[in-house]
Amino acid sequence: MSRAFAIAANTFRETIRDRILLVILVFALAMIVASLWLASISLGQEARLMQDFGLVAVSGFGVIVAVFVSAGLVRKEIDKRTVFIIFSKPVGRGEFIAGKFLGLSATMAIVVFGMTVFLFLLVWAVAGEPSGRLLVAGGFIYLQVLVVMAVTIFFSTFAAPVLAAVLGLCVFAAGQLSHNVLSLTQLGENAVLEGLSWVVFLVVPNFSAVSLTPVVVGEQVADWSTISGWGGYLVAYAVIMLGLSWLVFRRKEF
Repeated sequence: MSRAFAIAANTFRETIRDRILLVILVFALAMIVASLWLASISLGQEARLMQDFGLVAVSGFGVIVAVFVSAGLVRKEIDKRTVFIIFSKPVGRGEFIAGKFLGLSATMAIVVFGMTVFLFLLVWAVAGEPSGRLLVAGGFIYLQVLVVMAVTIFFSTFAAPVLAAVLGLCVFAAGQLSHNVLSLTQLGENAVLEGLSWVVFLVVPNFSAVSLTPVVVGEQVADWSTISGWGGYLVAYAVIMLGLSWLVFRRKEF
């Protein structure tokens, strides 16, 4: 396990150097401009609109950075031929995958929570009171980012980085809409359609179930037991995808 943490530390150092500050700076500037625009067109709803728009921005920025970085984590080591040096030592394929994931997870924690805290402070300044649920929503966005990372790493073990990134983004988009799949079963009494709908519902991660934006802006009341259950499901989903990544990667010859 210490070898996995050594790989994680090295991955963190590599990914933290030139991406974190730039992403947070761009987000900060975008939010400042957006807050001024929202304040000029809204009627007493500045904080609500800022929270709604801000959480979408945190999720979007976080997923885009995570997808395109994780898509090249494995391929970069192969192209640079450093993978031969790594596996010449007593390092297992599973430790390599786990280390890469943990290192990028630490990087994305700084990205996501940095943006969330900035949004939290900005909303606090506008609304005059803090919103703890905004920070909780950022935590669940981070969980979604981790799942997308795991999925993208899985695709990167057998596909080119660009394709892996595109597939990762597609899974994220599908996960935002997966709760609508079951509505297809109401179109008619079709056992095949109902069965396929349940398969898609279970295979595609249900990100909408842990989206707290409606709760933060006051449109829904949080059912924390249900949200926690879906959160556990997403954790298990990420672990399974990392396990599948290991199964595919261990078959590669170096």
